[in-house]
Amino acid sequence: MPAKKRPDKNSTTAMVKAFANIGDGVAPPDGIDLSNDQERIVWEQFTRARSKDDWREIDLVLVAKAVKIELNIRRYQEQLDQQGAILENARGTQIENPLFRVIDTLQRQQLAIMRSMSINKTGTDPRTVDGKAKTERKARRVADKSDDLLASRSH
Repeated sequence: MPAKKRPDKNSTTAMVKAFANIGDGVAPPDGIDLSNDQERIVWEQFTRARSKDDWREIDLVLVAKAVKIELNIRRYQEQLDQQGAILENARGTQIENPLFRVIDTLQRQQLAIMRSMSINKTGTDPRTVDGKAKTERKARRVADKSDDLLASRSH
């Protein structure tokens, strides 16, 4: 029996589906609230890594955790940039800024979450998942450059 043929990402059907998927982003699953604009922006950035159809609900729960961690990393990185890498303690001794360890711990947590999403991939071949995401990015670029003849997409 011949192996199942992967769908062609350049087919008309694939392109139509890609344009349909760029109109609205991946919605967070029930019970997950994105409380501010920063969270929504990072959510969109993270969820564009895969095609909309290839996200499972459990993966989206993990993405929500990674989004919150990412925003904490950015907040602590800003503080680190303002304070500097070396601090002086009460005795006048120079020490490494403790924020390095906080940021490192958060980054490790985030990477662990991302690894677990890779382990829990969809049933789709990884090459297909990547191909669909690339096709959607290409469709998004085309839609962004296009004039008003195409229906405008919702944000």
